[in-house]
Amino acid sequence: MGEIFGLVIVRPLGLILLGIFKLVGNYGLAVILFALLVKLLCMPLTIKSKKSMLKMSALNAELQQLQKKYANNRVKLNEEMTKLYEKHGVSPTSGCLPQFIPLIIMMGLYYAVQQPLKFMLGFGDDVIGQLANLVGVDMATAGYYGQITIAEKLGQMFTEAGGVWPDAVTAIANGSGELLNIDFSFLGLNLAQTPSISDPQIIWIIPILSGATAFLSSYIMQKKQGTQNSAVNSQMKMMYILMPLMSLYFAFIMPAAIGVYWVFNNVFTCVQEIVLTRLLRGKQEKKESEENARIEAEKEAKRAAHKAAQQEQAQKARELNEARALSAAKKKKKGGK
Repeated sequence: MGEIFGLVIVRPLGLILLGIFKLVGNYGLAVILFALLVKLLCMPLTIKSKKSMLKMSALNAELQQLQKKYANNRVKLNEEMTKLYEKHGVSPTSGCLPQFIPLIIMMGLYYAVQQPLKFMLGFGDDVIGQLANLVGVDMATAGYYGQITIAEKLGQMFTEAGGVWPDAVTAIANGSGELLNIDFSFLGLNLAQTPSISDPQIIWIIPILSGATAFLSSYIMQKKQGTQNSAVNSQMKMMYILMPLMSLYFAFIMPAAIGVYWVFNNVFTCVQEIVLTRLLRGKQEKKESEENARIEAEKEAKRAAHKAAQQEQAQKARELNEARALSAAKKKKKGGK
């Protein structure tokens, strides 16, 4: 992991997670609220994307006409589709970005969960090394989750000391970071544990729920987006297939806390999709109805004006004919005399 990514992304996410944890006092609940916060922060971008996707759904009839017209000319079809998108101010890929932002955040959260002493509590590598020696953890052989093991052992020391930090721990920390007992348990599950595909356990419920909720989220989004052109459909369908598979895979290779984040991110996405679609589609349909009524009123006004002009013209023609007939009659009468 790059230093810039750690400083700009991971550390701030770790501080946010730490702040929520200190507020609620439960690690699992903190992860859930973290997922909710991310969803709320991404809401403006999601709304903008949703509006664009709904506009694209409304263009479906025109897109189908273009596909029939240029069925044998793919280059011309793409050109005309691009012109149509630009005319109505929509982007065929606008729905993808809000789906990938949580992935980026999930990667940052992964490192914050994997290295809680560094990215949540703010300890430097030297202090972490000393704490590892104190609790008997060999960082060279501890693997990716050495800091989690240290945090768990420090928690045991904190509990055994009656809810206070032993002098040996405070002497090493010495104010260089925040000493806090992080309890990774949630509903009987250890969220610091990484589920193993080869070792079925109760914690398998998290990857299963992660994949299932990702599939449900993708299904709802696909239904709510409406039918679009085949090119966009193929892109979106590929994403809808990949997202559940990625969610399931990540939940099996990362600490369970990441799986909990992804489960509730998917749940919040389902709720958000249903609510936004109902609200925005209602507004769009109302706007389209008003626009259609305005256009129809203008057409009716033009028809009425045209009819009035025709009636006026016919009246003038009748008056002119009557005048000519009267003039002819007068001349005839005068000639007879």
